[in-house]
Amino acid sequence: MAGKFKYRLEKVLAMRQKREETLKQELSDAQRIEKRAREQLDELLAQQTLGMRNLGSNLQAGSGAQVQASNDYLNALKDKVAVQEKFWKGHRDAMSAADERYRKAQRDLEIVKKHKEKSRERWQEEEKRLEGIRSDEMASNMFQAKLRRQLADDEETAAYEEAREKALQAQQDAEAMLAESSWMQGFLSTAAAEAERIGRQNAS
Repeated sequence: MAGKFKYRLEKVLAMRQKREETLKQELSDAQRIEKRAREQLDELLAQQTLGMRNLGSNLQAGSGAQVQASNDYLNALKDKVAVQEKFWKGHRDAMSAADERYRKAQRDLEIVKKHKEKSRERWQEEEKRLEGIRSDEMASNMFQAKLRRQLADDEETAAYEEAREKALQAQQDAEAMLAESSWMQGFLSTAAAEAERIGRQNAS
């Protein structure tokens, strides 16, 4: 009876599956953080664009105080944009690294999965081969058993025929002896009668 397939690297496969799942979650977290950092940068860039428009309006209006306030606001915003851009780029790089680790983990996992499948196929082929051998052995055993029964039957038949032949020969021998005995008795009777006749003639 065929056994159950057991993969010798099952623990390695489980470890790589777990690592792939962990790195997938890490990539998801890195993507979420990068997206939020980019959204915050886009908000600051939008504020910067709006501030530039306000500065242009103040310049046209000739309001010195408003122009100064706009400049101060834009300078402060510029620093925030620089900081946020650096923050976003850092998380973008972290996301790229997480993506690369995840893709490598996927490749590593796929290698073991394919190896397991190949191992299963080789095991199935070997099981088929062994099953064929077992079937051949079973057929051979059945044939040998049938042959032994046939030989036993033949021997029994031969013994019966031999006994029958001996009995027939014994019967024939007995009949021959009986016939010979009858002939001998007839011969003796004839001889006795002849001797008696001769004796009577001599007496006359």
